[in-house]
Amino acid sequence: MSPSPSPPQSHSSYGQGKDQGQHQQPDASTPVTNATTSHACTSILDNDLYKFTMQQAVRQHYPDTPCDYHFTNRSPHIARLPLKSLAWLRQKIDDMAHLQLTPSERSFLEAKCPYLTADYLDWLQHEFQFNPQEQIKIDWRSVSSTVTSTKQDQEAQDQQIDVDITIAGDWHQVILYEVPILALVSEAFFRFGDQDWTYDGQVDLAAQKSKSLCQAGATFAEFGTRRRRDYETQRIVLEGLIAGSPSPAKAGPAGGFLTGTSNLHFAHVMNLTPIGTMAHEWFMGTAAILQDASQANKVALARWAETYPNQVLGVALTDTFTTKAFLATFKGEVARDWIGVRHDSGDAFEFMERMIVHYDQDPLVGSKLRRAKKIVFSDGLNTELAIRLQQRAEEKGIQATFGIGTHFTNDFCHARDPSRSHSAAMNIVIKLRSCRGQECVKLSDDQGKESGSPAAVEIAKQQIATLF
Repeated sequence: MSPSPSPPQSHSSYGQGKDQGQHQQPDASTPVTNATTSHACTSILDNDLYKFTMQQAVRQHYPDTPCDYHFTNRSPHIARLPLKSLAWLRQKIDDMAHLQLTPSERSFLEAKCPYLTADYLDWLQHEFQFNPQEQIKIDWRSVSSTVTSTKQDQEAQDQQIDVDITIAGDWHQVILYEVPILALVSEAFFRFGDQDWTYDGQVDLAAQKSKSLCQAGATFAEFGTRRRRDYETQRIVLEGLIAGSPSPAKAGPAGGFLTGTSNLHFAHVMNLTPIGTMAHEWFMGTAAILQDASQANKVALARWAETYPNQVLGVALTDTFTTKAFLATFKGEVARDWIGVRHDSGDAFEFMERMIVHYDQDPLVGSKLRRAKKIVFSDGLNTELAIRLQQRAEEKGIQATFGIGTHFTNDFCHARDPSRSHSAAMNIVIKLRSCRGQECVKLSDDQGKESGSPAAVEIAKQQIATLF
């Protein structure tokens, strides 16, 4: 008679463990293992630009606002962390306590991001400090029914776990954690879990994607930090994208080119333009503080424009409480003055048609001004889809540009048998869960992308219904 399976176990991690990466980076054809040095999150700028632009806006409008964020693995059936990755992950997060903005990095921000004020940069350089021991809690739960106390240690370490990560503190103090932690979780999985991959061919693959997009006249940025396979993959991919793209000056009026990257660190070390504006949390937090989702889009855009006047970062995200609710207040002077919008859920072609109709019917915009308006597409893009959207935008008479993430920085085949299924990326997110004691909600234009309790989601839906 086989022994009864042990019940699932729950645990918490508060910072024990040592970094296991102390060896030289392997060549492209060598499988990556947990013995490989990781350079991830060794710069405060190894993060996306919009986390810093939002941090500045939060400091101005919502100082000393307690909040918390929560991690979700949307595809546990595809990828779970092994237990043996947890010490490395915890150590990498704890090491963020040592990160500071260097003089060179500040000079880069002053040159490339003039909308970040001297007051903010002074604070970021001299006062801001990560405090992960106090701000980050990691719990885990075994999902294995076969590991018992009689099993060998190695077998126990190989077991898969569900990870629960909570980030808590004042909003402006903890806002920078999201992207680095997501990147580290992904890297942990591909160091300690799925190791059947190499960097071989990644430069050429990225260069070919870049060439195809450029030949189609598409302008595009690399948005892949949060779900990258690892730090080195993002660096290699950017090398390939740069190699496949002409410089903006040489692209010509109808030519495509790489516009830059969302990652400030790589923008700094590779002399690229940093790209980004705002994320859903700006609207989610605003709604929670107002306790009214129906007013969140209007107020969030107005406060953003106070922090960033003259449309210096004038691309608005539309889908936090559905695009229908967004367009109910995105009218008149607001629609006229904002440079464009970002699409991040729902059918991209339908969204384009919807925006064209919306602009054309607005008396302060109309078809003439609409032709200068921009749509930034950033939802689940690959090369083929971006090219199709570019062609449709040209036919319809609206500007399109693309932020491409996972398709660039986590596109791999299995190394031992490339004919097997694609080596899938983790589908992971960290969402703002509460602000000032109020639950945060995101509705989205896609089923499955909602966040918040059923009760809070229903209240938000009732609030936005008053707009129609």
